[in-house]
Amino acid sequence: FKAAQHSWENALAQLQIVNPDLKFSTEGMGMLRKVVDGQIVIPDQYWQMELDDEEEDEAEEGDNGDEGRGEGHEEGHGESDG
Repeated sequence: FKAAQHSWENALAQLQIVNPDLKFSTEGMGMLRKVVDGQIVIPDQYWQMELDDEEEDEAEEGDNGDEGRGEGHEEGHGESDG
């Protein structure tokens, strides 16, 4: 799954490089989604995987946010000590 995700992100990055003047949105896109009747949908067999991936992303964002606040607090504390 991680290899497929890396390939997906790499493909998006390449599209952005070869089309630098083109502004396009990737919101709502995903490697497990497909186009049906002109709309991007998540096939039934991938719903649970999408939910798990979203929860994992949210957990990672929460972890990164806590670390950043902790480092900022330490720096601020050192500055106030003079």
